[in-house]
Amino acid sequence: MRVLVVAAYLSADGSYGGPVSVALDHAAALTEAGCTVTVAAGWDGTARLTHPATLRLFRARKPLRTGFAGLVAPGLLSWVARHAREFDVVHVHITRDLVTLPAAWLAQQRGVPVVLQTHGQIRPEASRGQAALDAVLTRRVFRRAVAFLALTGHEVEDLRALGVDDARLRRIDNGVPPAARHAAAPAEAPLVLYSSRLAERKRPQAFVAAAELVAGARPDVRFELWGPDGGVLADTLAEIERRGLTGTCVYRGATTVEQARAHLADAAVFVLPSFAEPFPMALLEALSAGLPVVVTDQTGLSAAVAEAGAGRVTDGSPEQLGAAVLELLEPGAWSTAAAAARGLAQGRFAMSRIAARLLEVYPAP
Repeated sequence: MRVLVVAAYLSADGSYGGPVSVALDHAAALTEAGCTVTVAAGWDGTARLTHPATLRLFRARKPLRTGFAGLVAPGLLSWVARHAREFDVVHVHITRDLVTLPAAWLAQQRGVPVVLQTHGQIRPEASRGQAALDAVLTRRVFRRAVAFLALTGHEVEDLRALGVDDARLRRIDNGVPPAARHAAAPAEAPLVLYSSRLAERKRPQAFVAAAELVAGARPDVRFELWGPDGGVLADTLAEIERRGLTGTCVYRGATTVEQARAHLADAAVFVLPSFAEPFPMALLEALSAGLPVVVTDQTGLSAAVAEAGAGRVTDGSPEQLGAAVLELLEPGAWSTAAAAARGLAQGRFAMSRIAARLLEVYPAP
């Protein structure tokens, strides 16, 4: 099968987050399953990537420093218009943007089956600008899509509210590739890690507040934050200084997807304080590295983490986050959670299972 995977924006700092990681992981798994796969994506002009699929990267313009409103990649759209008919299916990792939406529409205009995956990013509630885009383009693209991939029950309900019929809805998990290295048991000066966009709903300041509580009980513990600025970097740095954690809790900057995955194995515990997180890829990557995780009860993976014993699920308060970290730094609790994390990633979320599911969903050529 010839598959075209479309993603919005590939950058050196990984600022677009999970949807691009998922698109690249899908492409690699489908290639391994015997498909001929091409990835077409907007590009910042600097990111470098080695990938088993064919990459077609097109210079994108991003007007906002910390957001993606107005993101465009004209070369990608021209390429899709010329080449869409060379593929049996086009799988678009779509949001309300001016890259993925028009790419899907162009493929549909050329008679190619289009599968849409919204990653929980297209909700019924829309701003005035988003509503205008829906009227012009989103509804047309949705009407002609052959299938929609939904990560959670909430996303299913959102898509139904947007007029998607049940016959086209398919549930799918995100998957994660095997980690190159696994985390080691906590030793001297263990590292507690935050690795995600520094955005309001990710709550990096809650991580800093929890770090203060942990440091009060375990002065040897180190804390690091990795990820691009999603609007609250300055506030997070101010919070570190205000709580007297300079040198103990350190912001390391943004990374590529590959770098982000590589440094997971250097940590002892991974903390994601996010609320309203549909299916966090950063969390899956931590599980794959055998890293015990601390999350809130408001992510699409919280139930799986709790059932497997791969970490601790909290209410998101700094007190519960900190207590969970301290518990997981104990050798017995750490070893049990680490083994469960690896098992969960290698079982339910293995990429071979995800590729098989995709091939079930894609229409036969």
